[in-house]
Amino acid sequence: MSTATPGQDVGDHSTTARHAQVVPAFVVAELRRPLDGRSGPVLPIELLRWERKADLSEGARAHLRITIVRRLRSRAEKLWLQPVGVRLVEGWQQAIDRDVVLRLERLLESDDRPLELRSLREVKRGLQQPLETVFAALARLESLYWEPPPAAQLRATPPEPDLTLPRRLEAADLALARSVLALPWVKTVSAADLRFGYSSEKSLGAWIEDVLERQAAPGTFISLLHRLLAADRLTAAEELRQVAETAARECAPRSDAAAASRWVAMFMDRHLCPQGQDRTLAEVGDRYGVTRERVRQVCQGFEDLLGANVVATPALDRALLAASRFAPSPVGELDAELRHLIGDGAGIECLVAWTKLLGGDVVPIVCEKVRTSVRGQPIEITMVQRPGAPGWVDKMLRHVTRDSSMFGCSNVLRVAGRLALSDGVALDRESIDAALDATGDVRWLDKETGWFALGDTSECSAALRVKKLLAVARTTVGTDEITAALASDDMWMYREITTLGLATPPVHVMRELLRGWPWLQIVQKGRFVLAADFDASTVLTDVERACADAIEERDGVACRFELKQVVVEGMNFSDVLLAAVLGSSPIFLRLEHGLYTVRGRRVGDGALNAARHRLRSRAGVQADTAIEVGSNEFVIRVTEASLRTEQYSVPTRFHRQLCGARHAVTDDEGDVLGTARVSQAGALAGLKALFPEVQPGDHYIVGVHQDGLAVRHLGAQRGESTRS
Repeated sequence: MSTATPGQDVGDHSTTARHAQVVPAFVVAELRRPLDGRSGPVLPIELLRWERKADLSEGARAHLRITIVRRLRSRAEKLWLQPVGVRLVEGWQQAIDRDVVLRLERLLESDDRPLELRSLREVKRGLQQPLETVFAALARLESLYWEPPPAAQLRATPPEPDLTLPRRLEAADLALARSVLALPWVKTVSAADLRFGYSSEKSLGAWIEDVLERQAAPGTFISLLHRLLAADRLTAAEELRQVAETAARECAPRSDAAAASRWVAMFMDRHLCPQGQDRTLAEVGDRYGVTRERVRQVCQGFEDLLGANVVATPALDRALLAASRFAPSPVGELDAELRHLIGDGAGIECLVAWTKLLGGDVVPIVCEKVRTSVRGQPIEITMVQRPGAPGWVDKMLRHVTRDSSMFGCSNVLRVAGRLALSDGVALDRESIDAALDATGDVRWLDKETGWFALGDTSECSAALRVKKLLAVARTTVGTDEITAALASDDMWMYREITTLGLATPPVHVMRELLRGWPWLQIVQKGRFVLAADFDASTVLTDVERACADAIEERDGVACRFELKQVVVEGMNFSDVLLAAVLGSSPIFLRLEHGLYTVRGRRVGDGALNAARHRLRSRAGVQADTAIEVGSNEFVIRVTEASLRTEQYSVPTRFHRQLCGARHAVTDDEGDVLGTARVSQAGALAGLKALFPEVQPGDHYIVGVHQDGLAVRHLGAQRGESTRS
């Protein structure tokens, strides 16, 4: 029984048989042919009776598990139903990762059955881990008590030639090895490399030096040296094709060489293009007579394998490094200039994409599309730039800063549009997201739709309006009320009309923006008050405070003429200033024509009716007149201005019933006089044609009925009704 700690790689073992910790025994029983390991062929029985001098590295074990999972895919249903046959012994918690231990303990608590009686499907669902991870955990648990089977059960020797046998080095071999060591990129090759993998934990350069010192090399040593030298003479396109052919040994059908070659061709046609983006799945499918879904499946297999493995690409790195020396430059010029490094059928853009496909974290260049004009004709040029902060980033930040100073947030799509229209720079979403994240000061309000705040926006123009709104509120204020107050502020919202204006964020984005302002206190979801230590007395202007006090004195509703008395007559300001304050300040809300209240305060019916009474009295219709005004009626006073424009305001309470339609007009006796129209904004027009004798100072009493409007014309002598 082996006592080696699972996952530990020991450099010098005796020939005692031990568990290889790759997959458990019930999986090994399904294997019939040798496996391609990084140190040569591996017989299935060797996984349960490992007698080689050194243990497998974790990278080699993972490579074997991937190979095994792919090989058993056709027998997956049978495998899922088999019991795992792995039991737990003392100290098993130390053999596997802590996260897997917790998941396994929860699985065992679900019922009394031991682990060895549970099927693979049950264990997989309980652990909620990839199949390779499940196999690794089971193999480690099994290795704690495993007794290797007798040596007689070992199958025949690996297929000839046995490439694991050592050989002595000759003078030509030494010269070849020295030539390989002179290549600068060789020292960076990993033992787990897809093309140049070898059996050692040392770097490739150190391993070659060690082999030369021992004067005894594995049988694969010389062929590896030749492949390394040949790789140094490839173009980037040739190298990428060789990488794909190597990957095909794992993800393409091995039983059909023609099919494997076809898979490689499909993958290369998809990802290797002279210029521009990759060919579409449909284009590749049409070329090979298959569906786009089949092309996607084939390419996905290659992409997954290449993304999960280490791949040395000296030719690709050499081409991109040379391109970085020429940057900034149009991509077409670089494709022609570096053709000897790039190779046929490829371009700089697709090489950059390949670097990302292979999992490269650092790319020495980026390709940006720039819109410009030649002889008055707009064209689009793809520029090769060095990574960092290209010119468009500064322009982008200027646009974002301007938006943030106004509204406190912006949107990626808006920024992209501003860059395209104002600066001629066309960028994708990923580039802008990356540039914003690179600032380190971005707060995503809704990343999916692109809303964000940059820096501290708690003192922006919108924040000032929110402070005013909350300074006069008597109750909590909801996000929807705040958003409506900001969106309806025409004088503030559209002063930026020459620069496309500012888009109002949706309510859920506004809620996240408000959460980041320290002077706000969240009472409940979506409702806010000012923080206890905030001084609200410094927020309002003198005119705003005077108007708010006047409204408060009148039980929450004041007439326009009453506010005019306070501001114009009492404070000696102009009526124009009063109109600007009432129209732009977020604290005031117009209930209906001539009536104002303060946002965030409740208004009772009594206060509203009293204000209407005062407004009618001011307009000349006395409450004690012989003509009574019912609940479904309203008064219109005819002035010289309204007689010219023929625009009369309909009270807000009738908007829903009247706006946006033409209505029949009847007189006192119910005779139809004609029709009048009420606009969407609540302006009544058409009465002048029906009452041509009307004069300034007269009044209309308009009754709202289901069938239309009943209109009475009151002349200069009150109570004298006329009709046309």
